[in-house]
Amino acid sequence: MITYINKSEKNKNIVEKQMSLLIISFILITFVYVINFYWKLQKYPKGPFPLPLIGNIYQIPNEKLEVWFDNLSKTYGPIFTVWAPLPCVVITDYAHIKNAFVTQGETYTYRAHRPPESLLQPHDNTGILNSSEDNWRLQRRTSLKILRDFGMGRNLMEEQIVKSIQEMMVQLEKSVDKKKAEIFWPIQLCVGNVINEFLFGFHYKYDDCERFKKFVNIVDYHLRILLGKCSFSVAAFPWLRHVPIIGELGYHRIKRNIKTYQSFIEEEVEKQVEKSDGESEPENFVHAYLQQMERTEHPGLDMKNLCACVLDFWLAGMETTSNALRWHIAYMMKYPVIQEKVRKEILDVVGTSRLPSMSDKPNMPYTQAVIHEVQRHSNMVPFLGTHQSIRDTEIFGNKIPAGTNVMAQNWSVMKNDPVFVNPLNFNPNRYLLADGKTFDRAVLERTIPFSVGKRSCVGEGLARMELFLIFTALMQKYEFIANGPVDMSCNAGTVLTIKPYTCEMRKVF
Repeated sequence: MITYINKSEKNKNIVEKQMSLLIISFILITFVYVINFYWKLQKYPKGPFPLPLIGNIYQIPNEKLEVWFDNLSKTYGPIFTVWAPLPCVVITDYAHIKNAFVTQGETYTYRAHRPPESLLQPHDNTGILNSSEDNWRLQRRTSLKILRDFGMGRNLMEEQIVKSIQEMMVQLEKSVDKKKAEIFWPIQLCVGNVINEFLFGFHYKYDDCERFKKFVNIVDYHLRILLGKCSFSVAAFPWLRHVPIIGELGYHRIKRNIKTYQSFIEEEVEKQVEKSDGESEPENFVHAYLQQMERTEHPGLDMKNLCACVLDFWLAGMETTSNALRWHIAYMMKYPVIQEKVRKEILDVVGTSRLPSMSDKPNMPYTQAVIHEVQRHSNMVPFLGTHQSIRDTEIFGNKIPAGTNVMAQNWSVMKNDPVFVNPLNFNPNRYLLADGKTFDRAVLERTIPFSVGKRSCVGEGLARMELFLIFTALMQKYEFIANGPVDMSCNAGTVLTIKPYTCEMRKVF
């Protein structure tokens, strides 16, 4: 019995010692982690005080992230670090953005390759938006060549846009209540058909476009659920995707939603692959890309990257341009004097016998100024995408370690830059000099809705062409009158979308 008790006490002592060692080890590891965490803070630009493990997650708002960043810049200056919980350097003024993405452009061409951004594509490092290194260069170069050869360089793109505008005008005339017009889908379909024609070579009919509407809604939902505390947490700690609630909100619902969209793109690409004979003149982007695959036999030009590039173009070209046009109409209703001045310039230059064309653009400085001011004032794309530094560098003396995520907030630039006098006022004249014809280059330079540097928007030329041609065609044909107060607030998301509205449409001629 005595022997048994001694053994029991001995085992108990061993267990107690092991527990003590575990506790001491845990305390030591925690202490070392905390010391190391706060030591690392010195390597980055100053920002709001983070906590170990969770960083600033507890401070990040669920909505209006751009406003929170803008407020932080008033405390910490135009460049600061937010731990989400990975360190992310945020830049909020033009000089710092230009220094990073233009002066040191090659250093910041990489992407983070983490969710939620990486969930856009089924295969990592494919396409244009979220690829890096040589593959990004190859896909961007190939896509720009196709844009130039197939569309932008031979006026074919303008012809496609005009065709879509003509179809939109028929839809507006036949199926829209002019007293209480909902212009969301006519504009969306017009822009969508430009992209569809470019990518796949076909148009949706306005009375047979349910498939189109389905995937527009998928993209809209995707852009609204990307940002959030759960998404940031999963990006930092991928294993959190297996944790209930956090994993669902920050990973699985995003992946489920976008998977349907990915399948849609793959199906449309496959249809065009079957139609391509490899010898005829390319009829669309898919055919042109396939031709490049056959001619160059480059291993990076493959079906995965073809589908990824198409997905990128469809996403970027669909949502931003259509939303921008809805903002344009809202601003014209809110400022009817400006709307009338735009219409007068259009009618003086173009008349009523034809639609506006790109050749008319140089003769419409005020209309161009209005388009620039709507883009600046609506400020609908708050962030320029997450970049990643590939080496240790500095931005005006602020150290940026290699592998750091860097996010530029153009929302703050277009809201606060001193070059925009009284920036909260909607004033198209800020873009024109005293003669009313010459553009103020300093003001134009800081209007950056398409980003700057090597990773600026590949489709900027197409988007600007669409904005000008569709906006001027609508202004030429109709006067838009608000049905009540014009709500200029927006829905939160990666793209700040204007809330749905109706209006009265009066024919001008």
